[in-house]
Amino acid sequence: MESGETPRNPFVHIFHMNTFQKVKMIFVGMTLLPIRLLFALICLTLTTSLAYAGLYNLSTEDIDRRPFTHWRLYIRKAICMILRFMFFVCGFHRVKIIGKQAGPNQARILAVAPHSTFFDALAVVVMGAPSVVAKAETNSIPFWGSLIKLTQPVLVHRNDPNSRQNTIRHIVERSNPEQEWQQVLIFPEGTCTNRSCFIAFRPGAFLPGVAVQPVLIRYDNDLDTVTWTWEGLPAWKVIVYSLSQLNINCSIEFLEPYIPSSEEIKDSKLYAENVRSVMAKKLDIPTTNCNYFDYLRIEKSQRRGKALQKLQRKLEESLIQTTSYIDTLEEPSVHSQEERDGFPARIGCSNDLPELSAVLEELEGKDLRHIRLSILISASQDSLSTFLDQAFILFDKDLGNNHISEDSFLQLLSTHLFLSNKECKETAESLCKDAIVSKPDFLSFISKTKPNHLKVVRGLENQLTKGVTDLLTKSASLTAERMAARLEKVAASGSNLVSDMSATVAAGRDKVTDVLSSAVTSLHKRTGSNVEKKTD
Repeated sequence: MESGETPRNPFVHIFHMNTFQKVKMIFVGMTLLPIRLLFALICLTLTTSLAYAGLYNLSTEDIDRRPFTHWRLYIRKAICMILRFMFFVCGFHRVKIIGKQAGPNQARILAVAPHSTFFDALAVVVMGAPSVVAKAETNSIPFWGSLIKLTQPVLVHRNDPNSRQNTIRHIVERSNPEQEWQQVLIFPEGTCTNRSCFIAFRPGAFLPGVAVQPVLIRYDNDLDTVTWTWEGLPAWKVIVYSLSQLNINCSIEFLEPYIPSSEEIKDSKLYAENVRSVMAKKLDIPTTNCNYFDYLRIEKSQRRGKALQKLQRKLEESLIQTTSYIDTLEEPSVHSQEERDGFPARIGCSNDLPELSAVLEELEGKDLRHIRLSILISASQDSLSTFLDQAFILFDKDLGNNHISEDSFLQLLSTHLFLSNKECKETAESLCKDAIVSKPDFLSFISKTKPNHLKVVRGLENQLTKGVTDLLTKSASLTAERMAARLEKVAASGSNLVSDMSATVAAGRDKVTDVLSSAVTSLHKRTGSNVEKKTD
């Protein structure tokens, strides 16, 4: 099952080197990098030549028709040996193997994860070059294209509308124990991540309903140069930085083959989730069903919350209070330029305040109700309830608090869930009835049908309150630091202070004594004269 909290973005790799690591990389890069690149070029040229020999006089249909036999298998083994030597020269000196690879009669499919780099090809080499599931475009990659062909891969043609069905059919055929096909190796995540969590497994490996052996890949290095994600180091830097390391640690762990239950055989999605849970538990990392675009939307929501935080810090009054007037605005005036121009004065700031410009830029072209709704969500601890309740209150008041028009619904989807125009239209078509959307239908959609959208809304949750709390904490910490500094000064001059205080006390005591003596003398005189007068 998916983890409760959304893990950090698995599609972003933040790379940082300290001074020592930079110096070390420069030194190793100047000495070993040219040698390693030369050896890699020689090895790839040799293996490519062998692959072309193994594929001689074979068409694509011939490659897919039956498994290779005899001398072509020897060529495949020779290529694996040469590539393993190439990886050794490039810094992958020792690959730690944990467990044992199952045979084809025990597990027809190898599910390898997490997939984080093109260096995962090392795992393919170590496992004897099983058939890989790869994009059709990989056939055109220099050197590697012919090597992939020799594994008799299952190619995915993304431009072909029937590609998914054909890919599944090929996997099912290769999984048939009656045929002598080699094992099929699949990266079930389908894309590279930073290994911080497991994203959703695609069902291809689990549709045949046969046993699958989970395989884990680890890269335990102080400096992570191998990770290649959507956002991070480009491919050439991954190669140069990695080959400029003295050694790269890599381990491959074979888990016990996972035999599906009858329920899992019927439900490939359940099968995939259960295998993912086993692998995640072994690596002790969370899981998420969010894809790359979901994380982009979550980050946009969080960025809006931070913009509101910065604006709030510049204002004397709360945004919740200063924008409450928007709740009472009628439909025509809420769209007026006059109201929009008067917004800065309403919240107590100038038109050219950079923090205000950042907020308005986030909500460019939207009426004031969207600003009000964003503020309410960012100050709430229950973002979903606030989003739904306030959206149905602010928009289309004539329809009541449980219905909203299709136009307003489309605005909400694009402004607060950051959906594309196509996604907005598809969602509206599925939920709208007579151009109206009900709150229960929208709630069911966002919480059950598309739970990842809920995480986008939660990205804005409690941001204003959190900002105020962080500010107070920071102020308290600063005050504590100043007090500590003053106490240190007092402690440093403690002896002098005590001496001065003792002298002051002594002087004060003498003065008090003199005053008391004078007062007593005066009192005695007055008392004495009075007594004398009474005696007389």
